[in-house]
Amino acid sequence: MLESQFLQNPGQVEIKNIVLLSSPKGTYVNLLDYLVEINIYESLFSGSVSGTITLADSTNLISMMPLMGEELLFMNIKTPGMEDKFSIYKTFRIYAISDKIYGDDASKLIYHLNFTTTETFNDLNNPIYRAFEGTPSQIITRIYEDYLQADRNVSLSENLDETKNPLTILDNPTNKIKFVSPGWTPIQCINWIASKSVPQNKTSANFLFWETTKGFYFGSTNTLFNNLEEVSLGEYVYSESYINTLSIDERPLAMFAIKSMIIEKSFDQLENTMTGYLSNRLLDIDLYNKQYNENDYDHIDRFEDYPHLSEGTSIPLAYKNITRNPRSHIRVNYSTPKLHSKIENNFDEVTKYIFGKRRASLVELGNFKMQIVIPGRTDIEAGTVIKIKIPKKTPGPLGNEDRTSYESDPLYSGYYLITDVAHKINPKSHFTTLTITKDSFSKKAYDGISS
Repeated sequence: MLESQFLQNPGQVEIKNIVLLSSPKGTYVNLLDYLVEINIYESLFSGSVSGTITLADSTNLISMMPLMGEELLFMNIKTPGMEDKFSIYKTFRIYAISDKIYGDDASKLIYHLNFTTTETFNDLNNPIYRAFEGTPSQIITRIYEDYLQADRNVSLSENLDETKNPLTILDNPTNKIKFVSPGWTPIQCINWIASKSVPQNKTSANFLFWETTKGFYFGSTNTLFNNLEEVSLGEYVYSESYINTLSIDERPLAMFAIKSMIIEKSFDQLENTMTGYLSNRLLDIDLYNKQYNENDYDHIDRFEDYPHLSEGTSIPLAYKNITRNPRSHIRVNYSTPKLHSKIENNFDEVTKYIFGKRRASLVELGNFKMQIVIPGRTDIEAGTVIKIKIPKKTPGPLGNEDRTSYESDPLYSGYYLITDVAHKINPKSHFTTLTITKDSFSKKAYDGISS
């Protein structure tokens, strides 16, 4: 995807178009002359992409347009050397103007235009009052196409591609669902369905629905973990000395240098106990048969049942014999067997089988988090994987260490899931901040350290 030989410097960017359109006025303006910075945010846990564009306005654009919060923002931005399909090529909708300030000489007005996707407005304006029946993938596709989906772009010319924003189904749950939406928004319906979806292999039920700059996705992280090399962005290195020893011919490798690294969270077993990560209990109350069952789930015992990010055999970020009790996190589910005809094991009946797995798997995605800053790439998406090398020494000045003596930390180096992406783009450079998470250790590396 990334042909780094086309880059003269890491963080290089090509802004092909950044245009503001006023539909009511029928006018548009090229914002390149006003542009200070673009920030774009996406998350594995969010159904919408949002961002801000900072402008330095010296021609009273804000009054001449005028800006009222319903303008469209078309952008076409790419990393040099990448195929066009990996560009940030989409039309967003302005919803607010914020942080207006005058420059030092009062000749410029500096402000942020806040934008989001058109689907966000479609979501807010389309509460759903109707029944649905089918597999989770079928219902989600129907809701998306009927209530959410929008064109990726507006027409600036006859040659512009006007395709719909796509929804990609990564894997198909096996169960069927019948329910009536009580006025939920489309994304609320979809998120609820995701929480009731049973995977084909009957393992971890961590289905999510999210949006990136390339489209929408529905699927389980298990699918990503089973195809790490296919969804990986490549291997990045955290070591200034390593990068400085590159020869002129090897300088494109600097594209794969981690500029900074912050460990946001390094597991919290008190929180893991309270949130049901280690173990949990679902009290299933059967209203039809007037009985109840206790469904206990122990994630440490079940850990090896699921795919993980560590290569080889994985172990959890907790000792095997850590103290745990399912009663530390109890939730209640009400089931009504035979309430819906022709639907066996409707959502209320399968909840007892998936609640514990889903709860533990989603908490696990926040157990060990880091923030890293890398040279910008327009192909990066939340839900992909990155492989990183961290030096075995304490991060910081590495003395005379170079590539011949570089030794990576066997425990913390390896694959990480990208949960959040924050692009920071200006006319001259592009850097991306990634929130990445690790769900396990390699047993081989752990045994090597502890022996």
